[in-house]
Amino acid sequence: MKNNFETRLTIETEKHAVVGICKYATDNSINKYSKEMSYLIKCIFAAILLFGIIYSSMAQTILTGVVVDPNHQSVLAFVNIGIKKKNIGTSSLDDGTFSIMIPKQNENDTLTLSMVGYSELNIPIQSIITTHQKSFQLKEKTSTLNTVVVTASKLVERKFGIKKTGTITHFTDGSTHQNDIFEIAQLIKLDTILSKITSVNLHINQSRKDSGTFRINFYKYARNRPTERIIETSIIQTKQIQEGWLKFDLTPYKVYLKGSFVVAIEFIPNKRTNHPIYYEVKLGGSAKSFVRTSSQGEWSVPPHHYRLFVTALVSDKKKKFNQDELEEKESLPVTTLFSENVKDSFSLFVSLPKDYAKKKNQKFPVIYLLDANVYFDIIADAMNEIHSKAILVGIGYKDFVMMDSLRNRDYTFPKASPQDSFPISGGAFNFLFFIKNEIIPYIDKTYRTETNNRTLMGHSLGAYFTLFVLKQEILNTDHTFKNYVAASPSLHYGNKFLMDQWKQSVVYDNSIQQNLWLTCGAKEDIEDSTGTEGIDNFNSFVHILESSKYKGINLKVEVYPAFGHMETAVPTFVKSLKEME
Repeated sequence: MKNNFETRLTIETEKHAVVGICKYATDNSINKYSKEMSYLIKCIFAAILLFGIIYSSMAQTILTGVVVDPNHQSVLAFVNIGIKKKNIGTSSLDDGTFSIMIPKQNENDTLTLSMVGYSELNIPIQSIITTHQKSFQLKEKTSTLNTVVVTASKLVERKFGIKKTGTITHFTDGSTHQNDIFEIAQLIKLDTILSKITSVNLHINQSRKDSGTFRINFYKYARNRPTERIIETSIIQTKQIQEGWLKFDLTPYKVYLKGSFVVAIEFIPNKRTNHPIYYEVKLGGSAKSFVRTSSQGEWSVPPHHYRLFVTALVSDKKKKFNQDELEEKESLPVTTLFSENVKDSFSLFVSLPKDYAKKKNQKFPVIYLLDANVYFDIIADAMNEIHSKAILVGIGYKDFVMMDSLRNRDYTFPKASPQDSFPISGGAFNFLFFIKNEIIPYIDKTYRTETNNRTLMGHSLGAYFTLFVLKQEILNTDHTFKNYVAASPSLHYGNKFLMDQWKQSVVYDNSIQQNLWLTCGAKEDIEDSTGTEGIDNFNSFVHILESSKYKGINLKVEVYPAFGHMETAVPTFVKSLKEME
């Protein structure tokens, strides 16, 4: 006679409960009993092992509470809550409540609560856990407003920022981050005379047909980033969303500013819907834009600029402004070069070091930058800030419309499979010959260059091409480039063709070290449900490069924990440039 039994083993902690189920059978046989006990013990050990795996990967603490104003005995909505620069954050809801997940490795950090008009509150997370604190009080700031004196006899309203709409847009979603505040920002440059800010304007390209809640913030600008708030006035507005310019009227508020500052728009989470808001951006130009996707999170520099401007009252005694002059423009190409290899024309952008003209006998390293229509002005500006001594050469196309399709043609090899969305592709060899045999000779002839110190840098498909070039250099024992910078390479292309090529490569142990900066965003898998830009491919490729076959490559790897695919380019380029100096 045989009976079936099920033993349920539950392992509980403060944070998790793991249930293991062991099935076994017994009969009247003593020998069978010993076997069943042995099996049961194995099941127990398996459950314990399972618990260890789950606990180590999922251990986290959930903090909940409510934010209140002790003076007015009221709750505070939309308070920024998180760990500074760790991109772990949330915001309080309409009723002041919040919930935030703290990974185990961050339990020794500090939780910061901040809101316009209130003093910042910083509490050790361990203290919150130990005391089971549920109520968090923010105290109002007591500040004295300076008297604003306007001496001009007449004031006129001018626009400052990016105010023209265009045909090229990059759809960016600011509303599906439902559990946290999403913030975009733009650097604004006013005159040295104090001016009243009358409005903030953002161009909406496509949107859900309902209302959204936004907060307008103003920050100081230092170290190439927004820093602390400079206007302690809570400006929260609910607006009907529609295509076109979304205007936030600031006339009722006393916002007086001068010089350079950063204006930001916060997208307040909306639990009722996850339909996106698409706002229009501008590609190219040197305007400074910033974004962060969590409360207290780190600001990043995107490859685009938001179509965002402010209006301000300025004196009419100043020079008559041409509205076009108030909007930063992208650089014009130095020359147009027709390629015999590609059978097409390309735009070349060139930026020289500040002391190039003075040091007439000195030669300079050369940085070759792909996707120059997007990145040239941003990187040229960054190189000026870090006082780089290199020549920057941007390789671009006639315009953005052409760039979007032609980069697929020029940066890829082999030709894409029919199911991929690349109508023209596979021209990487032709483009490489164009660079080596046409662009580089032209640059070396025109400028004073160090022919043994060249750098190639690219992002996404541009990074794929950069790795393709390095692979060809290894195979042909060539040394056209000393440095390679590849941000978020599209390693999925061609069914991982490039990764397979690197696996098959011969041993590379060259005395002439070539430097490779290789980066990826940890959130790339989250952004792309297909996983084509994912971190798994990246990690696999790093493993290939770290094998004993590639001792001739000085590899520098970095994964940006808070960045997605489009956010890795600028920090990767800038950091590599600093390390080259």
